[in-house]
Amino acid sequence: MTDVKAEVRALLDRLPEDCSYTDVQRGIAMLMWPKRRDGSLAPPERVDPEEVKRRLREWMKSEKDK
Repeated sequence: MTDVKAEVRALLDRLPEDCSYTDVQRGIAMLMWPKRRDGSLAPPERVDPEEVKRRLREWMKSEKDK
């Protein structure tokens, strides 16, 4: 496992002094993005629309139970 704090510190060092929270969030999202073996970013996984609907219904049901 990589040193997450070190990666985030390096990201902060690369960002300009006047960066926004959005810039920091975007940078962290890129660090978290799945990568290929060569280090390049992997394309996002496509989810079938019916599967999205199923997951959303399941999530909404679980939220109602809280």
